[in-house]
Amino acid sequence: MQQNSFSYPAMLDLKNKKCVIIGGGKVAVRKALPLIEAGADLTVIAPEADPQLLALAKTSLLRLELRAYTDNDLLDTFVTVAATDDFHINRKIAAAAPCLCNVVTEPSLGNFSVPSTVKNGALIFTLSTGGMPALTRILAQDLRAYYGSDFAEFNEFLQQLRQELKAVDTTPEKRTAFWRQTLTQSVIDLLHAGKLDQAKEIITDAANRFRLESQNSPR
Repeated sequence: MQQNSFSYPAMLDLKNKKCVIIGGGKVAVRKALPLIEAGADLTVIAPEADPQLLALAKTSLLRLELRAYTDNDLLDTFVTVAATDDFHINRKIAAAAPCLCNVVTEPSLGNFSVPSTVKNGALIFTLSTGGMPALTRILAQDLRAYYGSDFAEFNEFLQQLRQELKAVDTTPEKRTAFWRQTLTQSVIDLLHAGKLDQAKEIITDAANRFRLESQNSPR
C-alpha cells in the first residue's frame, strides 16, 4: 500500500499571515477563497487573471499583481500555493519556497496538502483519503448528512455554556471532569435522533447542579 506522505494533520491560523498564490486561473480562484475566509493577507501573482480574481482585488480582499513570477515573491511568505498551468514553473516554486507550499499539479512536490472540508457552523471536519477523490467526496457527503444542523446549534450552545462555567469558582480540573462526565455518547445519540432540546436540557441541568455544588464545596 502506498504511504501517504501528508500524515500530520493541522489547523492553521492564517489571520493576517502573508500568503501568495502563483497563478491566475480557476484553480487560483478555488485556492484563494478559503484563504480569504481564513483572514490571510493574500497576494495573487499571474500575467493574466480570472475575472473573479479581478473582482476580489477591487474589493481589497486580495492584492493582484499582473506579472510573471520571481523567486523573490516567496520571501517572508507563510503559505505559498503553486497554481499555474505550467509544470516547470510549479516545480520551480516548490524548490524555492522557504515556507508551507502546496503544489496543485504535483502535490507530492509540496510539503502540505489541503484536505476536503465539511463546515457546519463552527464545526469543521477535514477529510483525506490519501489520494482517492471519489471516496473523499462520498465520505464528505456522509459527514454532512450525519452531522446536521442540530450539531452546529448544539456546539454553539456548548461554547456559550463553557464560557459561563469559566466564571464558576472552582478548579480547572473539576471543570474538565464535569464536561467528561456530562457530555457523553448518549447525549450525542439524542442529537442523531433529532432530540436537540432534550440534549440541551440534560446539559443545562447538569451545569446548574455543577454551579450549586461548586458554591457549596470548598476548593
